[in-house]
Amino acid sequence: VLSAEEVARQPITTVLSGPAAGALGAAFVVAHSGHGSVVTLDGGGTSTDVAVVLDGEPTLTTEGTIGRHPVKIPMIDIVTVGAGGGSVAWRSPEGALKVGPRSAGADPGPLCYGRGGTEVTVTDAHAVLGRIPPHLLGGEVPLDVDAAAAGVDALAKELGLTFERAAAGVLEISAWNQANAIRQITVKRGLDVRDYPLVAFGGSGPLLACRLLDVLGMPAAVVPENPGNLSAFGLLTVDVKNDYVRTRVVRDAELDPALLAGVYADLEEEAMGALALEGFGPGEGRVARSADLRYYGQAFEVRVPAPAGEPDDAFRAEVVRRFHDAHESLYGYCYRDDPRHPVEWVNLRVSGIGPIARPRLPERPQGDGDPSRARTGTRPVYFDGWEDTPVYRRERLAPGDAIEGPAVIEEFGSTIPLHPGFTAELDRHGNLVITANTRA
Repeated sequence: VLSAEEVARQPITTVLSGPAAGALGAAFVVAHSGHGSVVTLDGGGTSTDVAVVLDGEPTLTTEGTIGRHPVKIPMIDIVTVGAGGGSVAWRSPEGALKVGPRSAGADPGPLCYGRGGTEVTVTDAHAVLGRIPPHLLGGEVPLDVDAAAAGVDALAKELGLTFERAAAGVLEISAWNQANAIRQITVKRGLDVRDYPLVAFGGSGPLLACRLLDVLGMPAAVVPENPGNLSAFGLLTVDVKNDYVRTRVVRDAELDPALLAGVYADLEEEAMGALALEGFGPGEGRVARSADLRYYGQAFEVRVPAPAGEPDDAFRAEVVRRFHDAHESLYGYCYRDDPRHPVEWVNLRVSGIGPIARPRLPERPQGDGDPSRARTGTRPVYFDGWEDTPVYRRERLAPGDAIEGPAVIEEFGSTIPLHPGFTAELDRHGNLVITANTRA
């Protein structure tokens, strides 16, 4: 969060700030539920953004890109894939079914919007299989399911598939597109995806949560309350922050601690001055140091936090130790105590942080464990086959309520199709926690 005046001086800091707000909101919500490290999945109309939260903090990168342009400022490490509700299903020249990255957008939108759309989308597939209701926003936006069904039927005949297989195939491909994005942000970064729960939010984020747990072997999926609004909520949880960097390329063995002290002092003075302009008085703000290091000859750096205190030889040695640890975690190896691969310092960084008063998440009273109070009826839904499936209103659930799949859990801005073999339970903060009953 920055003031308009500061953004005018550093407009690059607004890059990808929308998806970043969602990751920050997810980090705040799940921290109150005992999940310090998670994978976040923000599913919208045109794309899905995924990120990783470690120990309550989203992972950062200084190797971001916008198109072909590198962006070297610190930003939340986000991978985006064209797999949203409006992603178009199409037949490739080879005859294969493809989904995305092209999107129908909001206008004309999916076939079921009835606004002149002519191509089958992921939302159409959910609609014809009964996984979302025949309306959006609590009934304010009716859906033309018949139009979606006609489009899916035409696509199915083109592909030589049955109606159900074509619709389910669209959702399966979309789920794998999302799963591959999650692998990029975890496995490619040296993290085992099976160690982290999934936080699914955004209007379309929870729709494929059960399938992602299956595909990736993740332990659970957490769906926050009002998932479509979580990115907006995330902006209320973010401190005022500004980042400053100074490049000093020098080998560790030749580094003068006085150089470190001088550069960090200049950066901290600049950061605290910016916080003062943001309205923070003496003692209200704080600074956080970090540094980008690499092994000599490498073309990329690893950013590590730097300790407080005087930048002396002990300070330098601690930063280098953290670099070795981080490099080993990311890439599976390091050159600790190997003089053939000297460490090189590249960038010194300081972040000025002005803390804000964060919202409080109230705890809900425990319910009686009977979710039938939230049941509104049944409708035919296709999972492994057509089945009359119970439908629940999320706002009527209470902590301790557990719903066994198959089921559909609806709320104003999103829907959760609960597949057979999964259970959803409401926790004390209003999050729905989805787990597989058995794991093969």
